[in-house]
Amino acid sequence: MRILTISGGRFFSSRVRKLVEEVSGRIEVLENAVLFPESVEAEYGRFNAASSVLLGPRIGARGSKYYTSGWLFNTSRKFVPEEGVLSSELPLVPAQYRVELDVPGSGRIELPGYRLKNGVLLLYITPSYRVTFPGDVLEAGNLEDYAQVSLKPLENGFEGAITLNLQKAEYADLLLLGKMVEDIVFFGSEQGRFTYEFIREPMLIISHEKVLSPQGLQKAMSGFIGLSGHGKFTLRLSVGKAREEMDFSVGIGVE
Repeated sequence: MRILTISGGRFFSSRVRKLVEEVSGRIEVLENAVLFPESVEAEYGRFNAASSVLLGPRIGARGSKYYTSGWLFNTSRKFVPEEGVLSSELPLVPAQYRVELDVPGSGRIELPGYRLKNGVLLLYITPSYRVTFPGDVLEAGNLEDYAQVSLKPLENGFEGAITLNLQKAEYADLLLLGKMVEDIVFFGSEQGRFTYEFIREPMLIISHEKVLSPQGLQKAMSGFIGLSGHGKFTLRLSVGKAREEMDFSVGIGVE
């Protein structure tokens, strides 16, 4: 299991950093549990955070909504408790999660896990997926331009092939849409194949409820960009002026 420690940057207090580092040094991490040397009081629940760029350079034409980086973010954070726990062993039971991270570090995260009394978070990502499409073909086009995508679920995402017939349009594109972030699955003027994979490695995120954010997680994940997790997603196929969408769902895979 990959362990990510996020204690905040220079703008956060040294007290928060010390709390995160102290807990990180005390625990033993197993594949399916976090062990403490003594019983701890914690709450199990979900941590939700969303972040948008307030200030930073943009790309493209004036007024473009796309940022190349963020200098100032508007971030909301909330831990939603579900049950109390008093134990020296905190189980990491497979649970749904959601990560949507855009280029500048904006986006949203929904992670299951624990909050200790001092605000330290022990959150985790379970890479177990069951992708369900309502159909295996998505089509868009008209008499002049046409694109067809065939889709197939994979253990950690999905793959597909795209067939094109372009007369006026220069390209076709396939986007994966989340609630805040969109990612390019395919872009081109010739037919081809593509694969989109979600996070494959189990992760434990050790942080604090006052500092964890989408941009902090992105930095800890070495600049991860894209969408991963469970719930509803949308595929949007565009060619010329034609556009079609398909909603699909991702659940926890069956062992």
